[in-house]
Amino acid sequence: MANEQGKTKRWQRVLLVSSLALNLVVLGVVAGAVFNGGPPGSSQRFDLTAGPLTRAMDDDNRAAVRTALRESDVFQRRDRSAMNEDMQALVATIRAEAFDSEKFLEILQRQRRRLQVGQDAVLDVVSAEIGNMSLEERSAFADRLESQSRQGPPSREDRHGPRKN
Repeated sequence: MANEQGKTKRWQRVLLVSSLALNLVVLGVVAGAVFNGGPPGSSQRFDLTAGPLTRAMDDDNRAAVRTALRESDVFQRRDRSAMNEDMQALVATIRAEAFDSEKFLEILQRQRRRLQVGQDAVLDVVSAEIGNMSLEERSAFADRLESQSRQGPPSREDRHGPRKN
């Protein structure tokens, strides 16, 4: 019985760490798109849930989303610093002689809350931008979104041109 509980806790930790890793990837994509703006004329990928929506937007709408996110208080240097501090604390907790699972989960949950705020902000901005579209603009947007969903996202090369070595 105790062995089963140990296995369950281990799986919960693995699942939580995997979830955090995926959320960090998403936030990295969002923050990178917001802060770097991407190459001129390229499509922006904000996160895995809003990506298809932003790719289907025209350049003006995408720029408005990017501007709104830059102007928000969501993606700030202090957040990146706090994420780095948490990651260092997470590593230290894992390396400690006696593993403190409560501290480990506390750090992961704090990271997850921070990432959720970022994801929510992206979805709020995207939703507001779509809400500001006229019926004609929304119809054209829906056509692009529908077409994109059938074809899948464009390849990286199609979005950014050939890679330079």
